[in-house]
Amino acid sequence: MSTAVSEIRAAQKPRRQIRRARLIPLWMAIVGALVVAAIGSFPLAAGTDSYVLLLLGKFLCYAIFALSIDLIWGFTGILSLGQAVYFGIGAYFVALSLKINYALDHPTRYGNKFPDFMEWNGLKALPGFMEPLVSTPLAVACALVIPTLLAFLFGVITFKRHIYGVYCAVITLAESLILQEFIIEYQAYTGGFNGITDYSNYVGTPFLWFILAVSVAFFVIARVLTHSRIGTVLKSVRDNDTRAQFMGYNVANYRIFVFCVSAFMSAAAGAMYAAWVGIVSFLDAGPQFSVEGVIWTAVGGRATLVGPFLGAFLVKGLEFLLSGVLAEFWQLIVGALFILVVLFMPDGIVGSIANWIRQRRKGTLAQIREDQDRLAHDRQHDWDPAGAPRSGEERV
Repeated sequence: MSTAVSEIRAAQKPRRQIRRARLIPLWMAIVGALVVAAIGSFPLAAGTDSYVLLLLGKFLCYAIFALSIDLIWGFTGILSLGQAVYFGIGAYFVALSLKINYALDHPTRYGNKFPDFMEWNGLKALPGFMEPLVSTPLAVACALVIPTLLAFLFGVITFKRHIYGVYCAVITLAESLILQEFIIEYQAYTGGFNGITDYSNYVGTPFLWFILAVSVAFFVIARVLTHSRIGTVLKSVRDNDTRAQFMGYNVANYRIFVFCVSAFMSAAAGAMYAAWVGIVSFLDAGPQFSVEGVIWTAVGGRATLVGPFLGAFLVKGLEFLLSGVLAEFWQLIVGALFILVVLFMPDGIVGSIANWIRQRRKGTLAQIREDQDRLAHDRQHDWDPAGAPRSGEERV
């Protein structure tokens, strides 16, 4: 009898509603749509010969590269100073393919139909292991798959051995230096110091729209990943990996997974960069470029996803504007900007603005009253077995 009464009372009580945050808030969707529309319609207004159009494509590739760093650094706590390795490998595969195909249609001064830098370094024909790169789709596939496999191998060797923190950053830095030295040493196959130049690029409205679409897709993928249960585990690994390990999570596997996703994004950015700009240098795979990506992420705001886009456009835009006006001091100004952000806005521009808005909302009487009422309501139902939170439920 008592069991039936308790069941009736439990059925009469209102069920607790678990509020979940939206994947993409309405304001973010509106602002993002306006930004995408502005970038996408720019070629129609300014024309395809505008130098700003070239910068827009480059900045979008830089933003994807910064987003890949934010995914591992901001949400997982892995500071990589060699992220340019995956960007550079993707760029070089596409650049080599485009250069080889360009040489087939435009023979060198001596009539040879293989890249001129190979001819200058004493090669008599295209090396056999490079012949598959004649197929551009195959080269694009290699540009995406090989860096991802390299990241997987690096993650297994490093994270499975519990090498984290500063040691991981140093190893990634060494990885970048090794690749840069390899490119310089084997200049007959990579172009060396001169890089790979003089091949047909894809500057134009259709390819800009393609880069823009990929940027939006990667942002949505990163948003879905970081706001899922996997993202919650990644944040716990970032905050306290030892506690996450004791809770039963395989920390190394989660780090390997997010590191591979980040490498794939970086390689895709490098592949599109090579096709858009028409030139690839060994500096695109070096530690300097990796550090620049870290700066873009820090200035914009790590662990925000929007911050890397803002940071890349802001820093590179200032570089473009100041290098023409203050050619001798623009690097000092950009460096001072980074120092000021680190000292006074450690969460970056986007993170600092979000913190300010959050504090303002919590400071209003209505918000305080709502928070207290919700807390009392949840505590009341937590004592009731029928209202206790179940597995998978999460308050937001």
